[in-house]
Amino acid sequence: MTDNASTELRQAVVRLYSRFRSERAEGEVPDAALLVLLALDKKDQMSLSDLADSARVTLGSMSQTVRRLEQLAYVAKSRSEHDRRKVVFALTREGRAAAAASRKHRRDWLDTKLADLTPTERADIARAAPILLRIANS
Repeated sequence: MTDNASTELRQAVVRLYSRFRSERAEGEVPDAALLVLLALDKKDQMSLSDLADSARVTLGSMSQTVRRLEQLAYVAKSRSEHDRRKVVFALTREGRAAAAASRKHRRDWLDTKLADLTPTERADIARAAPILLRIANS
């Protein structure tokens, strides 16, 4: 990849990420809290350590985020069924609704932007998306 293509890709990823962050529904939780809601929506229950690892933040930071989500009644903590010594967090009905609303809001925004592209441009993005995801996950 040329330096110019690499630079343009970095700029595109940063600006797209910034747009996703700014596309927030009224009353939506901050990004760190949203990451927790989305992670729990995928995995049902997670420990504080697992949540911190998945978000790549410290335990202290994750503890504050989860505490705020508990105060909003978006998450509930309980003892793990497999290991009673372990505390796990799960979404409440309100938390699941908040995660779904946020996901829908951002998906609708992106769908609108993609609809403005040509069929060829949409095909290019469809081919590039799995590659970009593989890079992001490595």
